[in-house]
Amino acid sequence: MEQNYQCKFCGTKFHKEGTLATHICVKKRRFMEKDATGPRFGFLAFKRFYEISIVSSKPKTKDDFIDSPYYIDFVKFGHYISDLNPLYMEKFIDFAIKSGLKLKEWTREDLYELYICDLVQKEPAISATERTITEIMKWAETNKVEFDKFFTLVSANEAAHMIRAGKISPWVLYLCSTGDDLMSKFNEDHTKMIGKIIDPGFWMKKFKREDDDVNYIRELLEQAGI
Repeated sequence: MEQNYQCKFCGTKFHKEGTLATHICVKKRRFMEKDATGPRFGFLAFKRFYEISIVSSKPKTKDDFIDSPYYIDFVKFGHYISDLNPLYMEKFIDFAIKSGLKLKEWTREDLYELYICDLVQKEPAISATERTITEIMKWAETNKVEFDKFFTLVSANEAAHMIRAGKISPWVLYLCSTGDDLMSKFNEDHTKMIGKIIDPGFWMKKFKREDDDVNYIRELLEQAGI
């Protein structure tokens, strides 16, 4: 009996079309799962890795991804960034690729902390302020309080985690009129958690260099009531 039906993924041949249809191999399963969250974000990182690290005239395809010996590790990273929901996902992927760490180490907590610290120090003042105000509005809506009461009412622990995640920028924390209310709540543990992000020495020097932005952001925050 001739084997006229062949799996395009693994090359296995079958006598019957029905057997081929129910056949599941590793690569076929990967193909079937290609639109799931982990594989989808993993493929995004896989493509970007080759764009940055390896000179190639041909973009990587999903078939290349399925065939890759690094498929599982990229999918694990895909699940990680899906759960993490990092600020500016594409930028974080680039940061991980350029970090010099191995693929399996891209899920290290300290790598994301380094990314956030680098991001908040370099992003434009207006972008940082707009993003922070958006996060404060979300918090106020969730907690059913007035927007301008955020720094007075938010707990030190929650605020520290928001700063650590990059949701609250030092541009707002230092330049708004109510930021001191929050800063006074931080204890030693909170300071250790967010110390590199809110480093006073760095930010005071930055504010001196960018005084036009400082004046603009202060005015903006004053109009917002914070």
